[in-house]
Amino acid sequence: MRVIVTLPWAKHIEFLRDRKARRQIAESVRVAVNAYAGHPAIFGYLVGNEISSTMVRWLGVRRVAEFIEGLIRIGRAIDPDTLFSYATYPPTEYLLPGNVDFCCFNVYLHDQRDFEHYLLRLQNLTGERPLILGEFGMDTIRHSQEEQAEMLSWHVDSVVKCGLAGTVFFTWTDEWFTGGQDISDWAFGIVTRQRAPKKSFYALKERLGPKKSFYALKERLGQENSTLPHRPLPRVPFVSVIVCSYNGGRTLATCLDSLGKLNYSDYEIILVDDGSTDGTRDIAEQFPHVRYIYQENRGLSHARNTGAAAAKGEVFAYTDSDCMADVDWLYYLIGTLLSGDYAGVGGPNVTPPAQNWIQACVAAAPGGPSHVLLTDIIAEHIPGCNMAFYRWAFENIGGFDAEYHKAGDDVDFCWRLQQAGCVIAFSPTAIVWHHRRFTLRAFLKQQDGYGEAESLLRFKHLIFFGPTGTAKWRGQIYGTPRFSWFMNRPVIYHGIFGEGFFQSIYPTPQSEVAAYLSSIEWFALTIFLFGLGIFLPALRIVPYLMYGGTLCVALSYMVRTTIEPKFDTVHARLLVMFLALVQPLVRGWSRYFTWLHFKRTPRSVIRAHEYLPTGGKVTASLRRQIFWSEEGRDRHYLLGVIFQLLDEEGWRYSTDTGWNEWDIQIYGNFWWSVALQTVTEYHGSGKCLTRVRLRSRLVTTTVILNLVALALLVYRQLNISHVDLWFIVPYLLFVIFLVTRAHALKSRVAELVDLAARRAGLKRIVRRDEKAEPKSTPEVQVAMDIVDSVSSGRS
Repeated sequence: MRVIVTLPWAKHIEFLRDRKARRQIAESVRVAVNAYAGHPAIFGYLVGNEISSTMVRWLGVRRVAEFIEGLIRIGRAIDPDTLFSYATYPPTEYLLPGNVDFCCFNVYLHDQRDFEHYLLRLQNLTGERPLILGEFGMDTIRHSQEEQAEMLSWHVDSVVKCGLAGTVFFTWTDEWFTGGQDISDWAFGIVTRQRAPKKSFYALKERLGPKKSFYALKERLGQENSTLPHRPLPRVPFVSVIVCSYNGGRTLATCLDSLGKLNYSDYEIILVDDGSTDGTRDIAEQFPHVRYIYQENRGLSHARNTGAAAAKGEVFAYTDSDCMADVDWLYYLIGTLLSGDYAGVGGPNVTPPAQNWIQACVAAAPGGPSHVLLTDIIAEHIPGCNMAFYRWAFENIGGFDAEYHKAGDDVDFCWRLQQAGCVIAFSPTAIVWHHRRFTLRAFLKQQDGYGEAESLLRFKHLIFFGPTGTAKWRGQIYGTPRFSWFMNRPVIYHGIFGEGFFQSIYPTPQSEVAAYLSSIEWFALTIFLFGLGIFLPALRIVPYLMYGGTLCVALSYMVRTTIEPKFDTVHARLLVMFLALVQPLVRGWSRYFTWLHFKRTPRSVIRAHEYLPTGGKVTASLRRQIFWSEEGRDRHYLLGVIFQLLDEEGWRYSTDTGWNEWDIQIYGNFWWSVALQTVTEYHGSGKCLTRVRLRSRLVTTTVILNLVALALLVYRQLNISHVDLWFIVPYLLFVIFLVTRAHALKSRVAELVDLAARRAGLKRIVRRDEKAEPKSTPEVQVAMDIVDSVSSGRS
C-alpha cells in the first residue's frame, strides 16, 4: 500500500501578504516532509489542496502558483525520491504549478459524458505530466444511494478510457473531519458512519469482483506492473504500423522493440529504410516480425507512401524511428478513431528523460513538433510521429506529397484531408515517447528542414501563412512552454464575482508581436537600420530598441520555460535563451533559401523557346491571349496541357488551392513570376471562347532591393543641393533591366500557352489590330458579337 499525504496549512487566509504567515507555511511543509522522509509507504505529497478561487483571484494566479512551486522545492530538497503535487479543482483549473511531478484534480461531475469530456480537457491542460483524480464521489444526503452506486460503477471505465494515471474514491466512510471539525452535512462514503455498506459498496463489489473491495480494486486497477483494465473495443480493425527511417539506427532498436509489445491484437509492423547508410538493415534483421522494405533515398513522404503501398491494414498508423510507443498506444488511437465519424487520429509526443543537459535544453527550446487542436478532441494538425488514418481517407487524397523530403508532409496531409471535408480526432492518451535532437547541430539541422517545409507549404497553402512565412493556425498549439509575459497572457473566466464552478483557462494564440520581434525579417531590418545609423545619427537608437524587443522574447522563454529539474541550471537557461534567439533565424533563412532555390525556374528553361508551327508566332499582346474551340474544349483542357508542358520542361510553379485569384503561378527568374488566369465563355453547341491573362508579379527580393535602393537614393538627394546622376542613372538602368527581364519571362510563358492551346485543339484568335503571319493557322470564323467582344475587351 502507498499513501498520498496532503500537507494542510492556512489556505483560507491572505497568506501571501504576511511574511510571517508564509514562513510558517513553509516551515510546516518542511517539518511534515522531514517526519516521513524515506518512508516506503509514501507515494507522494500534496503541498496544498483546493485554495478557494476567490482567494486565488484576490492574491493573483501567478503569485499563488509561484508560492506553491516554492513549497514543492522545499519538500523535494528534503525527500528527492518522492513525488510532489498540488490538488486543484475546476474552480481553479488554471492553477497549475510548473514543477509538479504529476497533476492532481478533484472533480465531481455526475454525468458520464460530461465527466469524460472534462477529463480530456484536463489531459490537454496538464500536457506531458501524469494526471490523477484526487477526489471523486457523490453525496448520498442530496442524492440517493442508487445514484451513487450507478455513478461509481462507470467511473473506473471512464478513467481508463481517458487515460488517467489513477483515481481516488472519495470516500470510504461518511465519517469525515476537516480542520478538526466533524463534517455531518455530507455523506460521500461507500459505507456509513457505523461502517454499514451502502448500495455503492455492493455495486463496486459486483463491478470489481467477488472479493473484498480493497483486494478487488487492487486486482481491477493493477498491481506492481500498474496494468490497467481495458474495455473491449467495438471492433478491432487490422492496423499497419509504418516506421520510416533514414540513418536512424541509434534509436531504431528501442522503437521496434516497443512496437512489438503493443496491447493490441491485430497489427503488422512495416519498416521502410529510405536509403540508410548506417546499420539499419542489421537492426531490422533482429526483429523477424517486422517487414523490412528498402528503397533508394527519396525522402520522407515517398517512404511513407511506400509503406502504405505495402500495407495490408484497414488503418495506417505512422511513427518515427526515434520514437518509443506506449504499450497502449494503438488501443487508445483506435478507440478514439472508432468513437466518431473521423478519418484520422493523432496523439501527443512526449519527450523522454534527457541524457544530458544539452538534450534537456533542446527539449525545452521552441520549434519542436507539436499538435494543434481546434477543440479538446478535434485536431487541425497532428505530428507525423503519432498519427493514424483509414486507408480510404489516405487513398482519397492521394497519399503524401512526395515534394516534401524532410518535413511538412504531415501538415500538408492534414490540411488536404480537412479541405476534403474530413475530421481528424485527437487522443491525449495515445502517447509516443519522442527523442528530441541529441546535439545542437542536429537541432539546428532539424529547424533548417522545418524552414524548408514551411516554404514549400506556403506556396501550396498560401492562406494558412502570414506575411513572414510562418503558419497561421486556426487552433491552439500545444506542447510549447507556457510563459506568461505581458504579450502572451492566458485569459481566465472566473465567473461573476470570481465564483464560477468551472473557471476555465483559455491560452491565447501565439503572440504575433512576439513572432515579428523574433523573425528573420525583423532581424534583417534591425541590421539595415544599424547600418543606416552610421550616416543618420538620429536613427542610431532605433536598432538597439528593436534588438531589445527581440531579446525580450528570448528572455521570456528563458525565464518561463520548463527544464528537467536535474538539468535546470543557470547555464542551461542561458542556452535556452540562445536557442530561442537562433531558432527563428535558422528557420527563416531556410524558408528564403528554399524559395530562392526551388521557386526559380532554371535559366536554361527560360532561355529556350517553344517549337511552334510555321506562322505560329505569339500574338503582339503578351498580357491577354484568346482561343476558340467548337468541340467543347474549354479552359480545363488548356490548363491540363499547360501542366504537362510545365512538368516536361522543368518549370517551377504553384497551383491554385482554392484561395487564390490565379490558376497557376509560374516562378521565373530571380526578379519576377507570372500569374496565369483563365476564363471560358460558353456560346452553345460546343462553342467555347477561352481567355488567358498573364500578369507579372514582383518577388520579395525585387521589392526589398528596390526599397533599399530608393532609401539610399533619397538619403543621398537630401544631403546634397543638386541632382546626383551618378546615383540616379544606375538605378534607372536597374529598373530598365527589371522591365526587360519581366518582358522576357512573360514572352516565354506566352509561347508555352500558345503551344499548349495548339496541343489542346484550341485555335488562336488574332485581334483586329494585330497582323497575322503568312501561312498562319486558318482564320477562325466566329459570330460577329463574339469578335466585337474580343476587340472591345483588349488591354
